[in-house]
Amino acid sequence: MVTTKRTFCSLCESFCGLEVDVENNKIVDIRPDNDHVVTQGYACVKGTKFDSVQHSPDRITEPQKRVGNEWQSIGWDQALTEIADKMARLKREHGAQSVSHFVGAPGGANLLAPIFRGELYKGLGSNRMYGTGTCDTMNKFRVNGDMYGSPMRLAYPDVDHTQFMMILGANPLISGNTLYHLPRSRERFGGIIQRGGRVVFINPRRIESAGNAEHLFIRPDTDVYFLAAFCNEIIQRDAVAHERIERTMKNFDALKQTVSPWTPERQAKVTGISASALIDLVDSYVSAGAAALNMATGVNQGRSGTLCYWLLESISAISGNFDRKGGNLIGEGIIDFASQAKDDPQMKLGFHREDDLPTVSGQQAAGMVADDILNGHVRGMIVEASNPLLACGNPDGRLQRAMSELDLLVSVDLFRNETGNLAHYILPATTWMERSGMPYALQSFVGCTATPYLYASGPALEPPPGVRHEWWIYVRLADKLGVTLFDNKFMSGFLKLAAKFAYTRFEFIKVPELIINGMLKKAGQPSLKSMLNDHPHGIRLPDNEGDNFLGTDRVLTEDGLVDLAPQPYVDRFNSAIEDLYQEELNSLGKMKLIGKREVKRMNSSSANSPRLVKDGTNYAYLSPQDADRIGINTLELVDVTSKFGKITIPAKITDEMMPGTVAIPQCWGHEDADGLRHAQQHPGVNSNLLAGDGRDNIEELSGMSHLSGIIVDIVKSLPAGDTLVRTL
Repeated sequence: MVTTKRTFCSLCESFCGLEVDVENNKIVDIRPDNDHVVTQGYACVKGTKFDSVQHSPDRITEPQKRVGNEWQSIGWDQALTEIADKMARLKREHGAQSVSHFVGAPGGANLLAPIFRGELYKGLGSNRMYGTGTCDTMNKFRVNGDMYGSPMRLAYPDVDHTQFMMILGANPLISGNTLYHLPRSRERFGGIIQRGGRVVFINPRRIESAGNAEHLFIRPDTDVYFLAAFCNEIIQRDAVAHERIERTMKNFDALKQTVSPWTPERQAKVTGISASALIDLVDSYVSAGAAALNMATGVNQGRSGTLCYWLLESISAISGNFDRKGGNLIGEGIIDFASQAKDDPQMKLGFHREDDLPTVSGQQAAGMVADDILNGHVRGMIVEASNPLLACGNPDGRLQRAMSELDLLVSVDLFRNETGNLAHYILPATTWMERSGMPYALQSFVGCTATPYLYASGPALEPPPGVRHEWWIYVRLADKLGVTLFDNKFMSGFLKLAAKFAYTRFEFIKVPELIINGMLKKAGQPSLKSMLNDHPHGIRLPDNEGDNFLGTDRVLTEDGLVDLAPQPYVDRFNSAIEDLYQEELNSLGKMKLIGKREVKRMNSSSANSPRLVKDGTNYAYLSPQDADRIGINTLELVDVTSKFGKITIPAKITDEMMPGTVAIPQCWGHEDADGLRHAQQHPGVNSNLLAGDGRDNIEELSGMSHLSGIIVDIVKSLPAGDTLVRTL
């Protein structure tokens, strides 16, 4: 019989509600949940076509061990015993920091995995934790910690009540947004315009999200000059909330002095945004009554992502639009996760490395993985839900060579991807269809959502018999390594006993459901059973009315004041920005590379979906002016060269692109992925071969990799024997 289960897609931060028809533990149909409390019948194709990932014939459903060049299926006890023995040996011979971890975005969206992953490594004594967060978002967590006192004090734009919204480096219609929950974005941006407001996108590409909104081109990786001039223009006009600043903030004078050299005219020389256009934007911002700002991945990945976010947050704060309805708000989750993260050794800002790079929200710089392996600091690694060979800078295949030298590499994943090909063991994990959950910490525990709500779901499917939950994997490893979890021998013993009997007929407790129910109970919310039975579409929580953060104990800095000019930012700005500005002036005639989000692709798993991926390759998107200069037509091959590497890729010509800019979708390049057969047949080109790694290509304040705004040279490719032609 067909039964209907309700769940939510966890592929991006929209967390769209879904209805899933299931028969004999197989998906029959997936469709948007029309009654979901927020998404209300909206979902993108990645969620509604997830069955082709869920039931892929390439999915790993038993632990795998690489023996020479062959893969063998082995039992879970053998796999975990051998992995634990090797981890223990590495710790004994090389120290705890030689045992590392790397996590991708799906691992972050898994509610329980981060808890148990963190406890395992804490017990080992290792904080050598990397992640793709340092490829897209860690700059924001650094700023939150320094300005507001906790990395998890995340501000978000009050989209449904604002009269002016300016968005830099984001394309929420395609990517689902970054670090805040905004499903149905086109409708909600349209609502601003319908009520007489203004929506402006600042982006090197005229993105799909712009729709009927306004769009301004900006030269990649120059946002810091635009934002500095925007901030300075507000100060020069004295359009600042003096009373709020004096009562709830500090270091306004330092901010004022730092941005004072930056005028609309000066920034225009490198950004491409005219002085008059910037002044017009400031006019609208200060006169709107309520105005909101947002920036995302396209800016984060530049050389000054942390400074950009600091300036954006400071603009909101000094103008009176921060903690104000219709401006930028700080949400309240069902528990105050930000307060917990403030004092958590694994979450707060740390300097654990041999160099001066920080650990931000538990993650060290992904761009340092190759260096850390090659210099002997890292000897073992568990890679969870990620494919760093495609997600990170990989100049001339350097990261691949480094990871192939590890004494122990374990991949916890659904498939054997390119990173998995290098692994010694592959441990098959669950999908989000196979576990109970809530929208993860940023929504449920931080309240970073324009529409506050509570949602919980049970599993829509049972996992294949040989597949295990990530919490179970980490608890079993902790047991074999003799690690005490949560610094509590009784709790640790209980969890280890529960894990031993899980997946047997003697299972006495379902740990995920127990923990989620405990979270809900602690928050004073309905039980998990009640959520599933009585609130299957979620619960709408009260709106955030603003004026509930500044001047309260929710500001977690030591003195309770928002810091408008943290000293490390002022120092970095004063020491680096002038030199970077001169570099920009000197490179004005050169092409710059940016990424491009695609609605049908999210990661290596979606790349293996026949229902999503039809094209054999990605493309280099160029303006007509640049195409004429290079002498190419659409679909002709071009060579794109940076100082780190070279790729050959077909071009597409579109007036969506700013002249002087090329956009190439990332996370393609699956020609060697024999464990992802559909992806291998539709390989595309890995644009991150053009990105650098190592200390010189990492933003020092947050550990972010420089992946956007890379200078490249583009020429028409010689036709000799290029296999890409056959994929078109």
